[in-house]
Amino acid sequence: MMKSPAFTEKAQSMLKHLLVDDPEIEHRIETGIEQHRKGWGEIKLVDKEGEPVEHASVSMRQMKHEFHFGCNAFLLDQLPEAEKNAQYRELFSDVFNLAVVPFYWADLEPEEGKMRFDKNSPFIYRRPPPDLVLDFCEEKGITPKAHPLLWHNFRPEWLGCEEMEMRRHIRRRFQAISERYAHRINIWDVCNEVQTLTLNQKRAHMPENHLEYAFELAAKFFPNGIKTYNDDRIWYRYSRSYSPVYLLVKSLIEQGYKVDALGLQLHMFTNVLYNAFRFLNQKNLLDSFDLYGRLGVPLNISEISLISSKDLGDGDAFQEILTDKLYRLWFSHAAMNGIVWWNMVDNTAAYAPLGDETAGENVGRAGLVNYDMTPKPAYKVLKRLIQEEWQTNPSFEYTEGAANKFRGFYGDYEVTVKTAQGTSIHKIKHSRNNLNVFMLKL
Repeated sequence: MMKSPAFTEKAQSMLKHLLVDDPEIEHRIETGIEQHRKGWGEIKLVDKEGEPVEHASVSMRQMKHEFHFGCNAFLLDQLPEAEKNAQYRELFSDVFNLAVVPFYWADLEPEEGKMRFDKNSPFIYRRPPPDLVLDFCEEKGITPKAHPLLWHNFRPEWLGCEEMEMRRHIRRRFQAISERYAHRINIWDVCNEVQTLTLNQKRAHMPENHLEYAFELAAKFFPNGIKTYNDDRIWYRYSRSYSPVYLLVKSLIEQGYKVDALGLQLHMFTNVLYNAFRFLNQKNLLDSFDLYGRLGVPLNISEISLISSKDLGDGDAFQEILTDKLYRLWFSHAAMNGIVWWNMVDNTAAYAPLGDETAGENVGRAGLVNYDMTPKPAYKVLKRLIQEEWQTNPSFEYTEGAANKFRGFYGDYEVTVKTAQGTSIHKIKHSRNNLNVFMLKL
């Protein structure tokens, strides 16, 4: 790779494997997008009496991707300025079709039995109440995803350590959430990062086999929901079939637990940057996804923090390159069904005061938007990919008996049909898992 004066040695070192000129990988990415994210559909037209329509002009407009392009919505109405909160809502809904709703136990139930479900619940930073986020999702046509039902690092302080007591409270929590939200949320991160170590073992104490217990309860209380396991345990340390997360999920499935999807994280925190030669290596990433794809469940990149920190030189340009290259690779893989950016706005990440760029996870500048709510180059790249490059708006002249087919990215379409009798508008869902033959009645 040619050295660029815009980047420091640190940035150039991390980009070295990502920017390798490998035509085989580029071919796999390009053909993967064409093969796995697009497909053929067929339109059939009949009139009000159900008789075939001879001729028509058909034009289609893609309204939404089937693939999940998401972000956590932890900052929804969290800023002190009303103008910034309105900008956040606009910037979020302009790009993302999935929002992560916070269900962290310690913050959802800081006092035993007092759930912060309602939108008027007491304020906790980065933890907007579920009702508030769901109202936003339903207003904007955004798919909600709940995160997480159980995570040992966010057990409430009031919870004791006796085994049966913990199980009783976990069950009560699952049931309460199910009764209020099972009909409004279809995607659930059942358990999170069970292999993550913590120095405070008492604060993180969970019942024995709490992962299995969580999936047992999820099957009972969320039978129709998509049940996901989510992990960050350096999964990009590809060890073929001995990779730890692969073995963990394989064991769950073999034991009969209903695991519907696997979430894999990529946070570029300071303490893992030495591993960039692995997690910014396109071949290594594809090999890893091929391995996890063998589990037979969809994969998603469930949490990403792609940095633009000042010690990279032109950090915004560095983040822009990462966003373009990695989103293309992730979007191309057959097993993938979604990508979730973690924190949309700089200086609003975890373990740091709002607006403090020197503390916690804020130091990486891993947002897509500056703290003043102006979009960064990576935001513009993502918007261009989703709304321009990965958009199809087919049109054709319809003739009865002909192959009235179109090829497009999977998603929701608005179909406009014009005949001598007038114009009609229809909605269809072009899906990877459907036959995609659409009978439209004019």
